[in-house]
Amino acid sequence: MKIKKIIGLAVAITLLTGCIEEPKFSKKEQQIALPFDNQSYFSEAFKKLNSLLIAFNAPIYRVQVKTIENLTSAKNAMPMDSSSFIKTPIILNMNHIKLVAYEPIFNKYETKTTGFVYFPEMKKSIPQLVINGGVTQFDKGIISTSDNFDIDAEFGGGDWRTDARFNHDNSDSFSQIALDLSIFRYKDRTYLSGVASKNKIEIHRKRKKNRFGMFLNGSGIGYSKYATLQQSKDEALRILSEYSLIQLLGRLYNIPYWKCTTPNMKPDEYIVNRAINQFVSSKKEQKLKLIEQFIRFYGYNSKIDGKISKQELLILSIISKKYNFKSKKILTTNFYKELYLNAPFFKENMKRDEDNNSTTQPS
Repeated sequence: MKIKKIIGLAVAITLLTGCIEEPKFSKKEQQIALPFDNQSYFSEAFKKLNSLLIAFNAPIYRVQVKTIENLTSAKNAMPMDSSSFIKTPIILNMNHIKLVAYEPIFNKYETKTTGFVYFPEMKKSIPQLVINGGVTQFDKGIISTSDNFDIDAEFGGGDWRTDARFNHDNSDSFSQIALDLSIFRYKDRTYLSGVASKNKIEIHRKRKKNRFGMFLNGSGIGYSKYATLQQSKDEALRILSEYSLIQLLGRLYNIPYWKCTTPNMKPDEYIVNRAINQFVSSKKEQKLKLIEQFIRFYGYNSKIDGKISKQELLILSIISKKYNFKSKKILTTNFYKELYLNAPFFKENMKRDEDNNSTTQPS
């Protein structure tokens, strides 16, 4: 009997094997997708930041980016060098900064072979400022949350009892990456006071599950669906790096960089306070020049000569009403602060302000 059962089972397996077709992939499934431009989250913000540097007549520095090291204990979880995340947006979008290559091997070789003697232009390309920093924190799965929702239903009675069950599970765990950046002078290796950034970003792993089951007299059948969202830590590091770089350059050049992003970042109190302190410590003529400079940022013509004309007074009155300034006296610190914080800087901001509050402009 055992031999017959074994032979029967072998025959059944052979028949089933012959009936099951080997799965094949279509040509479309086998094709590799074409590459595409990796537009990062802050691509447009860097272009605006470059325009802002030109508008503020900022100096053009020769800048070098050192290795942005992985300083965390998770050596294999993060890139050993994140400097490309810093260099690429500068090269692509910011012609107001001269980026000097950082290649220690080449520099060492050139020094040994007296490269500066044969290539004098190399000596002139020494950077003025160096961006330095590192990934200082990577905490994986530091917090996990989950919630479950169950529904049970019972129908009928007796031996042919019927049950139905529905389950919904939702879980989320997140990790954190932190990045510190700073700038020092190349000639004496001293860090620029107040020019630094320290930011962190969260990345999530979300999992959802829905299950439905039917049971009849002890037997049943169920069906489940799962969905998992695993955010990329490399993409998160790029976003964090670009965000931190915008902040770092904004603090270096002392400009309202938060206006470059959509939606705008929060105003940087450090830069706002520096601007206000500059205004307070200036003489009357310089204060008027600062005000005249900002009139241009609102889309009006102004002659920066330290003398407020009647036309400029009318313009300031219109700006004050349009943006609901609380302070009306133009030489007060509060008026200048409101003028500074509300400046639209870019055409799309001006258009949005016009749509929100249409006011007749002076001819």
